[in-house]
Amino acid sequence: MKRLKAVIEDVIVQSDKIQPIIVNFQNGKLKDEEDKEMSCGLFRDQREDKTVLALSNGQLVYKGYRPDFEKESTRTMLVVHNKKTGKVRLFEAERWQVTPVLEKPVIEDNKNNMDEKILLLNKQFGSKRIKRRTEQFERMKVDANSVKEQLEKTVSNVEIDRLDLTIQSQTDDCISNTILPTCNRDASNVKDVYNVYDIIPRSKLEMLYEHAMKVLNEDLEEKNTFFKHTLKFIKSDPDNVNKAALLLYIEMINTWCDMSLKDAKKRDIVVCPISEEVNQHIIDTYSVSSANGRMRPNIMKDKGLIHCLILALTVSNFELDLESFRVILKRKTGLKKLMNFVKIIGAVSSKKDKNIIMLKVPLPSPVSLVKKGKKSGRSGQ
Repeated sequence: MKRLKAVIEDVIVQSDKIQPIIVNFQNGKLKDEEDKEMSCGLFRDQREDKTVLALSNGQLVYKGYRPDFEKESTRTMLVVHNKKTGKVRLFEAERWQVTPVLEKPVIEDNKNNMDEKILLLNKQFGSKRIKRRTEQFERMKVDANSVKEQLEKTVSNVEIDRLDLTIQSQTDDCISNTILPTCNRDASNVKDVYNVYDIIPRSKLEMLYEHAMKVLNEDLEEKNTFFKHTLKFIKSDPDNVNKAALLLYIEMINTWCDMSLKDAKKRDIVVCPISEEVNQHIIDTYSVSSANGRMRPNIMKDKGLIHCLILALTVSNFELDLESFRVILKRKTGLKKLMNFVKIIGAVSSKKDKNIIMLKVPLPSPVSLVKKGKKSGRSGQ
């Protein structure tokens, strides 16, 4: 046999498309005269999420799934030889294996009929013990329709607490529509991601300016370490009065959220002694109305904590030490929970220290609110 020599002109490999398919019939072989009678087609198996090849000769159907080529160590190539030019082109081909699709025999489900016949035989010919058990079994049978009617009657008498549904609905909704202020994810400057005046209106923040200027010039030993450290940090800032006012507002939010249930139910609640308007704004923003007065479910406390994180980042030039920040929280709040809120607002941990968080652009992809358990879902003060 004469050996042919040729020059490879082109190698065609298109892994992103279906290549020419070489079909291998499992447990069989296609006869030469049958290939003209075969019809084939490519389909998408939605259940398996795979491409499937189907072939039929009018009597029998064969099918096979596209193989995983990443697991194969070799490639199959088809050689197309041009006798005139002496050149060849190589085309990558796929080797698919197909198997016959056998019809499953239809078996009539007569299990219920058999059970009834067995019960009838037991009642007529069984021993006393068997008859007694059969009678007990029949008495224990449940009529589905009667149970359905009883359930409908029971459900119709159930009263629903609309407030609980509202709070739960808020918890399950996207956080951006509930407790997160407007977030500009397309901002090119980190200062434009959040507007602090969406948390406290400018007019109300300005009511704290006079006291903020006093705080900047006083030595406040009674304040916590976070407050004193941050105050020292912003003294040289050109916007120090505004930032000192935001620092005071953070402290007031935490005073309200950490307040005991007994104190929170009092009529004359004072969380901001500087301004009655700011005082009422805090109470209205971080609580909900109910038949029993103002309530502070966990979602409202989480809202306060998220707002404090955003304000603290703004005051600290968008870099915050979480361990230092936790000092202002009287209620027990773990780092894991804080880190969940950090992700929600779009901040990230520093590569050098995981406890240092930063807000920078572009923001990472948004994350959904973590579902709360039964305990936190029902809790409300």
